[in-house]
Amino acid sequence: MLSTKKQLSDVQLWQRNLASLIRSGLFVRADLGESNGLHTIVGVYGDGSVSAPMAKYADFRRAEDALEIIHRLVQSGHSAEVN
Repeated sequence: MLSTKKQLSDVQLWQRNLASLIRSGLFVRADLGESNGLHTIVGVYGDGSVSAPMAKYADFRRAEDALEIIHRLVQSGHSAEVN
């Protein structure tokens, strides 16, 4: 049960970070990265620089799924906090 709570809090944390990044007006898109052997989701700013990783996954497919969710949220215009 503890790991389930941790997973939920991790998801909520990266969604809050994403919402903050989008609200900043500097967000252009999200992209995949890699850090210490983990697949990461990073935000890309208008000047091409990237944010700190918002989420980290050992499984590449989970990272791709998270990236797809972000792209859908951005395209729909809904806040990440709605998800």
